[in-house]
Amino acid sequence: MKEAVRSRLAASIDGARRHLLAQAADGFPEARHVMRFPRQAGFTAEDERQSTDVFSRAVLASVLLDAAEIDDDAAFRDAVRGLARREAEHVAAARLAHRVGGWSSFPGLPELPPDLDSLSAALLLFARAAPERTALCEEPVALALANARPDGSIATWLVSPRDDAADRALMERGVRLYWGDGADVDVCAHFYFALRAHDRDRYGEAVRRGARYVAERQSPEGAWTATWYHGEAYAAVLCVRLLRALGEPSPALARAAGRLLETERPDGGWGMLGPDPQETALALWALAGSGMEIPEAVGERAVCRLVDSQSPEGNWKGSPWIKMDVGRARGGGGPTLSYGSATLATAFCLRTLLLERSR
Repeated sequence: MKEAVRSRLAASIDGARRHLLAQAADGFPEARHVMRFPRQAGFTAEDERQSTDVFSRAVLASVLLDAAEIDDDAAFRDAVRGLARREAEHVAAARLAHRVGGWSSFPGLPELPPDLDSLSAALLLFARAAPERTALCEEPVALALANARPDGSIATWLVSPRDDAADRALMERGVRLYWGDGADVDVCAHFYFALRAHDRDRYGEAVRRGARYVAERQSPEGAWTATWYHGEAYAAVLCVRLLRALGEPSPALARAAGRLLETERPDGGWGMLGPDPQETALALWALAGSGMEIPEAVGERAVCRLVDSQSPEGNWKGSPWIKMDVGRARGGGGPTLSYGSATLATAFCLRTLLLERSR
Protein backbone atom coordinates (compact mmCIF):
# COMPACT_ATOMS: atom_id res chain seq x y z
CA MET A 1 0.00 0.00 0.00
CA LYS A 2 1.36 3.42 -0.99
CA GLU A 3 2.58 5.64 1.85
CA ALA A 4 0.14 8.42 0.97
CA VAL A 5 -2.76 5.95 1.19
CA ARG A 6 -1.48 4.64 4.53
CA SER A 7 -1.42 8.17 5.94
CA ARG A 8 -5.01 8.83 4.89
CA LEU A 9 -6.00 5.41 6.20
CA ALA A 10 -4.57 6.16 9.65
CA ALA A 11 -6.51 9.44 9.87
CA SER A 12 -9.70 7.67 8.75
CA ILE A 13 -9.30 4.98 11.41
CA ASP A 14 -8.73 7.61 14.12
CA GLY A 15 -11.90 9.44 13.12
CA ALA A 16 -13.99 6.27 13.07
CA ARG A 17 -12.71 5.22 16.50
CA ARG A 18 -13.63 8.60 18.01
CA HIS A 19 -17.08 8.58 16.43
CA LEU A 20 -17.94 5.07 17.60
CA LEU A 21 -16.72 5.63 21.14
CA ALA A 22 -18.81 8.81 21.31
CA GLN A 23 -21.85 6.85 20.14
CA ALA A 24 -21.08 4.13 22.68
CA ALA A 25 -20.99 6.66 25.51
CA ASP A 26 -24.64 7.49 24.76
CA GLY A 27 -25.74 3.86 24.34
CA PHE A 28 -25.64 3.83 20.52
CA PRO A 29 -28.86 5.84 20.08
CA GLU A 30 -28.59 6.05 16.30
CA ALA A 31 -28.58 2.24 16.02
CA ARG A 32 -32.14 1.93 17.35
CA HIS A 33 -34.32 -0.06 14.96
CA VAL A 34 -37.80 1.40 14.38
CA MET A 35 -40.48 -0.11 12.16
CA ARG A 36 -44.24 0.31 11.84
CA PHE A 37 -46.64 -2.64 11.91
CA PRO A 38 -50.15 -1.26 11.25
CA ARG A 39 -53.28 -2.67 12.84
CA GLN A 40 -54.95 -2.32 9.48
CA ALA A 41 -52.66 -5.10 8.25
CA GLY A 42 -53.72 -7.33 11.13
CA PHE A 43 -50.99 -6.69 13.71
CA THR A 44 -52.16 -6.46 17.32
CA ALA A 45 -49.41 -4.58 19.17
CA GLU A 46 -50.60 -1.74 21.40
CA ASP A 47 -48.34 0.65 19.49
CA GLU A 48 -48.03 0.33 15.71
CA ARG A 49 -44.55 1.84 15.98
CA GLN A 50 -42.17 -0.78 17.34
CA SER A 51 -38.66 0.09 18.49
CA THR A 52 -35.71 -2.02 19.63
CA ASP A 53 -31.92 -1.85 19.80
CA VAL A 54 -31.00 -5.27 21.20
CA PHE A 55 -30.03 -7.05 17.98
CA SER A 56 -28.19 -4.09 16.50
CA ARG A 57 -26.22 -3.48 19.69
CA ALA A 58 -25.31 -7.16 20.01
CA VAL A 59 -23.96 -7.18 16.45
CA LEU A 60 -22.22 -3.84 16.98
CA ALA A 61 -20.42 -5.08 20.07
CA SER A 62 -19.19 -8.21 18.27
CA VAL A 63 -17.95 -6.21 15.27
CA LEU A 64 -16.14 -3.79 17.59
CA LEU A 65 -14.54 -6.73 19.41
CA ASP A 66 -13.28 -7.92 16.01
CA ALA A 67 -11.86 -4.46 15.35
CA ALA A 68 -10.20 -4.25 18.77
CA GLU A 69 -8.49 -7.61 18.26
CA ILE A 70 -6.64 -6.32 15.19
CA ASP A 71 -6.05 -2.76 16.42
CA ASP A 72 -2.75 -1.64 17.91
CA ASP A 73 -4.39 1.13 19.96
CA ALA A 74 -4.40 -0.16 23.55
CA ALA A 75 -6.81 2.50 24.79
CA PHE A 76 -9.34 1.58 22.10
CA ARG A 77 -8.98 -2.13 22.87
CA ASP A 78 -9.63 -1.52 26.57
CA ALA A 79 -12.60 0.72 25.84
CA VAL A 80 -14.16 -1.86 23.53
CA ARG A 81 -13.76 -4.67 26.05
CA GLY A 82 -15.59 -2.58 28.63
CA LEU A 83 -18.41 -1.55 26.32
CA ALA A 84 -18.82 -5.11 25.03
CA ARG A 85 -19.37 -6.28 28.58
CA ARG A 86 -21.94 -3.52 29.05
CA GLU A 87 -23.70 -4.43 25.82
CA ALA A 88 -23.83 -8.07 26.87
CA GLU A 89 -25.68 -7.05 30.02
CA HIS A 90 -28.09 -4.97 27.93
CA VAL A 91 -28.80 -7.97 25.71
CA ALA A 92 -29.14 -10.31 28.69
CA ALA A 93 -31.77 -8.04 30.24
CA ALA A 94 -33.86 -8.29 27.04
CA ARG A 95 -34.21 -12.07 27.23
CA LEU A 96 -37.94 -12.87 27.03
CA ALA A 97 -39.08 -14.64 30.17
CA HIS A 98 -42.38 -15.81 28.68
CA ARG A 99 -41.09 -17.30 25.40
CA VAL A 100 -38.75 -20.28 25.28
CA GLY A 101 -36.99 -19.04 22.12
CA GLY A 102 -35.27 -16.26 24.04
CA TRP A 103 -34.99 -13.07 21.97
CA SER A 104 -37.27 -11.43 19.40
CA SER A 105 -36.38 -8.69 16.94
CA PHE A 106 -39.38 -6.69 18.19
CA PRO A 107 -40.40 -8.06 21.60
CA GLY A 108 -43.50 -5.85 21.72
CA LEU A 109 -44.99 -7.36 18.56
CA PRO A 110 -47.09 -10.42 19.57
CA GLU A 111 -47.06 -11.89 16.06
CA LEU A 112 -43.25 -11.98 15.85
CA PRO A 113 -41.72 -15.08 17.47
CA PRO A 114 -38.22 -15.30 18.93
CA ASP A 115 -35.79 -15.98 16.12
CA LEU A 116 -32.57 -17.85 15.48
CA ASP A 117 -30.74 -14.73 14.29
CA SER A 118 -31.37 -12.82 17.53
CA LEU A 119 -30.32 -15.88 19.54
CA SER A 120 -27.12 -16.09 17.49
CA ALA A 121 -26.21 -12.45 18.08
CA ALA A 122 -26.77 -12.84 21.82
CA LEU A 123 -24.88 -16.14 22.10
CA LEU A 124 -21.88 -14.86 20.13
CA LEU A 125 -21.59 -11.74 22.25
CA PHE A 126 -21.97 -13.67 25.51
CA ALA A 127 -19.35 -16.22 24.44
CA ARG A 128 -16.86 -13.43 23.79
CA ALA A 129 -17.63 -10.84 26.46
CA ALA A 130 -19.73 -12.43 29.25
CA PRO A 131 -19.40 -16.25 29.25
CA GLU A 132 -21.51 -16.63 32.38
CA ARG A 133 -24.47 -15.22 30.46
CA THR A 134 -24.44 -18.08 27.94
CA ALA A 135 -26.64 -19.99 30.42
CA LEU A 136 -29.48 -17.76 29.23
CA CYS A 137 -29.13 -19.38 25.80
CA GLU A 138 -29.22 -23.04 26.87
CA GLU A 139 -32.97 -23.50 26.47
CA PRO A 140 -33.25 -21.60 23.14
CA VAL A 141 -30.22 -23.46 21.74
CA ALA A 142 -31.75 -26.80 22.76
CA LEU A 143 -35.00 -25.79 21.03
CA ALA A 144 -33.14 -24.79 17.87
CA LEU A 145 -31.11 -28.01 17.71
CA ALA A 146 -34.21 -30.11 18.40
CA ASN A 147 -35.73 -28.48 15.30
CA ALA A 148 -32.66 -29.11 13.11
CA ARG A 149 -33.28 -31.15 9.99
CA PRO A 150 -30.96 -33.97 8.91
CA ASP A 151 -29.17 -31.61 6.49
CA GLY A 152 -28.36 -29.18 9.33
CA SER A 153 -30.87 -26.50 8.38
CA ILE A 154 -32.92 -24.90 11.17
CA ALA A 155 -36.10 -22.87 10.77
CA THR A 156 -35.65 -19.21 11.68
CA TRP A 157 -38.63 -18.94 14.04
CA LEU A 158 -38.27 -20.49 17.48
CA VAL A 159 -41.76 -21.45 18.64
CA SER A 160 -41.93 -24.05 21.40
CA PRO A 161 -44.76 -26.42 22.35
CA ARG A 162 -44.08 -25.19 25.88
CA ASP A 163 -44.97 -21.61 25.05
CA ASP A 164 -48.30 -20.37 26.40
CA ALA A 165 -51.04 -21.66 24.08
CA ALA A 166 -52.60 -18.24 23.38
CA ASP A 167 -49.20 -16.66 22.86
CA ARG A 168 -48.13 -19.53 20.59
CA ALA A 169 -51.27 -19.07 18.51
CA LEU A 170 -50.38 -15.42 17.88
CA MET A 171 -46.83 -16.33 16.85
CA GLU A 172 -48.01 -19.11 14.54
CA ARG A 173 -50.52 -16.70 13.00
CA GLY A 174 -47.70 -14.25 12.32
CA VAL A 175 -45.57 -16.91 10.65
CA ARG A 176 -48.53 -18.08 8.59
CA LEU A 177 -49.70 -14.63 7.46
CA TYR A 178 -46.55 -12.50 7.32
CA TRP A 179 -43.14 -14.01 7.93
CA GLY A 180 -43.22 -17.39 6.24
CA ASP A 181 -41.63 -20.54 7.55
CA GLY A 182 -38.45 -22.40 6.71
CA ALA A 183 -34.69 -22.18 7.10
CA ASP A 184 -32.59 -19.25 5.91
CA VAL A 185 -28.93 -19.80 5.06
CA ASP A 186 -27.83 -16.39 6.35
CA VAL A 187 -29.39 -17.08 9.74
CA CYS A 188 -28.11 -20.67 9.95
CA ALA A 189 -24.55 -19.50 9.21
CA HIS A 190 -24.80 -16.93 12.00
CA PHE A 191 -26.13 -19.54 14.44
CA TYR A 192 -23.54 -22.22 13.79
CA PHE A 193 -20.67 -19.73 14.03
CA ALA A 194 -22.00 -18.52 17.40
CA LEU A 195 -22.52 -22.11 18.57
CA ARG A 196 -18.91 -22.94 17.73
CA ALA A 197 -17.67 -19.84 19.56
CA HIS A 198 -19.68 -20.94 22.60
CA ASP A 199 -18.51 -24.57 22.80
CA ARG A 200 -16.80 -26.10 19.79
CA ASP A 201 -16.26 -29.47 21.50
CA ARG A 202 -19.81 -29.95 22.69
CA TYR A 203 -21.40 -28.84 19.42
CA GLY A 204 -18.69 -29.82 16.94
CA GLU A 205 -20.71 -32.34 14.95
CA ALA A 206 -23.75 -30.06 14.75
CA VAL A 207 -21.56 -27.20 13.52
CA ARG A 208 -19.92 -29.37 10.84
CA ARG A 209 -23.33 -30.51 9.63
CA GLY A 210 -24.54 -26.91 9.56
CA ALA A 211 -21.45 -25.83 7.61
CA ARG A 212 -22.13 -28.49 4.99
CA TYR A 213 -25.65 -27.14 4.62
CA VAL A 214 -24.29 -23.60 4.19
CA ALA A 215 -21.77 -24.70 1.57
CA GLU A 216 -24.45 -26.57 -0.37
CA ARG A 217 -26.68 -23.48 -0.45
CA GLN A 218 -24.11 -21.46 -2.36
CA SER A 219 -25.07 -20.64 -5.94
CA PRO A 220 -22.90 -21.87 -8.84
CA GLU A 221 -21.73 -18.25 -9.24
CA GLY A 222 -20.40 -18.21 -5.67
CA ALA A 223 -23.06 -16.12 -3.88
CA TRP A 224 -25.50 -16.83 -1.07
CA THR A 225 -29.00 -15.39 -1.17
CA ALA A 226 -29.89 -13.74 2.12
CA THR A 227 -33.49 -13.72 3.26
CA TRP A 228 -33.12 -11.03 5.92
CA TYR A 229 -30.29 -8.81 4.63
CA HIS A 230 -29.86 -6.52 1.66
CA GLY A 231 -27.16 -7.19 -0.92
CA GLU A 232 -24.79 -10.12 -1.27
CA ALA A 233 -21.87 -9.04 0.88
CA TYR A 234 -23.25 -9.56 4.40
CA ALA A 235 -24.49 -13.05 3.51
CA ALA A 236 -21.00 -13.76 2.19
CA VAL A 237 -19.48 -12.54 5.47
CA LEU A 238 -21.71 -14.82 7.54
CA CYS A 239 -21.19 -17.90 5.38
CA VAL A 240 -17.46 -17.45 4.68
CA ARG A 241 -16.81 -16.78 8.36
CA LEU A 242 -18.36 -20.09 9.37
CA LEU A 243 -16.67 -22.15 6.66
CA ARG A 244 -13.25 -20.63 7.33
CA ALA A 245 -13.59 -21.16 11.10
CA LEU A 246 -13.68 -24.92 10.61
CA GLY A 247 -10.18 -24.85 9.15
CA GLU A 248 -11.07 -27.40 6.50
CA PRO A 249 -10.64 -27.02 2.71
CA SER A 250 -13.82 -25.79 1.08
CA PRO A 251 -14.24 -24.99 -2.64
CA ALA A 252 -17.05 -22.66 -1.55
CA LEU A 253 -14.47 -20.20 -0.20
CA ALA A 254 -12.71 -19.85 -3.56
CA ARG A 255 -16.05 -19.49 -5.35
CA ALA A 256 -17.12 -16.79 -2.88
CA ALA A 257 -13.90 -14.85 -3.42
CA GLY A 258 -14.26 -15.15 -7.17
CA ARG A 259 -17.82 -13.83 -7.04
CA LEU A 260 -16.81 -10.85 -4.91
CA LEU A 261 -13.90 -9.98 -7.20
CA GLU A 262 -16.20 -10.20 -10.23
CA THR A 263 -18.73 -7.81 -8.69
CA GLU A 264 -16.26 -5.10 -7.74
CA ARG A 265 -17.19 -1.85 -9.44
CA PRO A 266 -14.70 -0.05 -11.73
CA ASP A 267 -14.44 2.74 -9.14
CA GLY A 268 -13.16 0.29 -6.51
CA GLY A 269 -16.34 -0.10 -4.47
CA TRP A 270 -19.22 -2.53 -4.24
CA GLY A 271 -22.95 -1.85 -4.45
CA MET A 272 -25.87 -2.53 -6.77
CA LEU A 273 -26.84 1.08 -7.47
CA GLY A 274 -23.48 2.74 -6.97
CA PRO A 275 -20.51 2.54 -4.63
CA ASP A 276 -21.82 1.89 -1.15
CA PRO A 277 -19.47 2.16 1.86
CA GLN A 278 -21.21 -0.55 3.87
CA GLU A 279 -21.33 -3.02 0.99
CA THR A 280 -17.71 -2.22 0.13
CA ALA A 281 -16.53 -2.82 3.71
CA LEU A 282 -18.48 -6.07 3.94
CA ALA A 283 -17.19 -7.31 0.58
CA LEU A 284 -13.59 -6.71 1.66
CA TRP A 285 -14.30 -8.43 5.00
CA ALA A 286 -15.62 -11.50 3.18
CA LEU A 287 -12.71 -11.47 0.73
CA ALA A 288 -10.16 -11.35 3.53
CA GLY A 289 -12.05 -14.02 5.44
CA SER A 290 -12.03 -16.39 2.47
CA GLY A 291 -8.30 -16.95 2.85
CA MET A 292 -7.83 -16.51 -0.89
CA GLU A 293 -5.13 -14.31 -2.37
CA ILE A 294 -6.50 -10.81 -2.92
CA PRO A 295 -4.74 -8.55 -5.43
CA GLU A 296 -3.21 -5.62 -3.56
CA ALA A 297 -4.75 -3.18 -6.04
CA VAL A 298 -8.25 -4.38 -5.10
CA GLY A 299 -7.72 -3.60 -1.44
CA GLU A 300 -6.08 -0.26 -2.16
CA ARG A 301 -8.87 0.87 -4.49
CA ALA A 302 -11.50 -0.07 -1.91
CA VAL A 303 -9.62 1.64 0.93
CA CYS A 304 -9.41 4.84 -1.10
CA ARG A 305 -13.12 4.61 -1.88
CA LEU A 306 -13.97 4.19 1.81
CA VAL A 307 -11.69 6.98 2.99
CA ASP A 308 -13.10 9.34 0.35
CA SER A 309 -16.68 8.65 1.45
CA GLN A 310 -16.14 9.17 5.19
CA SER A 311 -17.78 12.23 6.73
CA PRO A 312 -15.78 14.92 8.59
CA GLU A 313 -17.39 13.60 11.80
CA GLY A 314 -15.74 10.21 11.28
CA ASN A 315 -18.77 8.14 10.29
CA TRP A 316 -20.12 6.68 7.08
CA LYS A 317 -23.70 6.99 5.91
CA GLY A 318 -26.05 4.18 6.78
CA SER A 319 -27.35 1.85 4.08
CA PRO A 320 -30.23 -0.63 4.08
CA TRP A 321 -29.03 -3.68 6.02
CA ILE A 322 -31.95 -5.66 7.43
CA LYS A 323 -34.99 -6.38 5.26
CA MET A 324 -38.32 -7.83 6.38
CA ASP A 325 -40.63 -8.97 3.60
CA VAL A 326 -44.02 -8.85 5.31
CA GLY A 327 -45.47 -10.68 2.30
CA ARG A 328 -43.00 -13.56 2.46
CA ALA A 329 -45.67 -16.00 3.65
CA ARG A 330 -47.61 -15.24 0.46
CA GLY A 331 -44.59 -15.86 -1.74
CA GLY A 332 -43.05 -12.38 -1.51
CA GLY A 333 -44.07 -9.11 -2.99
CA GLY A 334 -43.86 -7.03 0.13
CA PRO A 335 -44.23 -4.66 1.60
CA THR A 336 -40.55 -4.96 2.48
CA LEU A 337 -39.46 -3.04 5.58
CA SER A 338 -35.82 -1.96 5.76
CA TYR A 339 -33.41 -0.86 8.45
CA GLY A 340 -29.93 0.59 8.28
CA SER A 341 -27.64 2.43 10.67
CA ALA A 342 -24.74 4.81 10.20
CA THR A 343 -23.26 3.46 13.43
CA LEU A 344 -23.27 -0.10 12.13
CA ALA A 345 -21.93 0.99 8.75
CA THR A 346 -19.11 2.81 10.53
CA ALA A 347 -18.27 -0.25 12.63
CA PHE A 348 -18.13 -2.40 9.49
CA CYS A 349 -15.88 0.15 7.78
CA LEU A 350 -13.55 0.50 10.77
CA ARG A 351 -13.13 -3.27 11.05
CA THR A 352 -12.29 -3.56 7.37
CA LEU A 353 -9.87 -0.62 7.35
CA LEU A 354 -8.01 -2.03 10.36
CA LEU A 355 -7.77 -5.38 8.60
CA GLU A 356 -6.48 -3.78 5.40
CA ARG A 357 -3.90 -1.80 7.38
CA SER A 358 -2.59 -5.01 8.94
CA ARG A 359 -2.17 -6.84 5.63
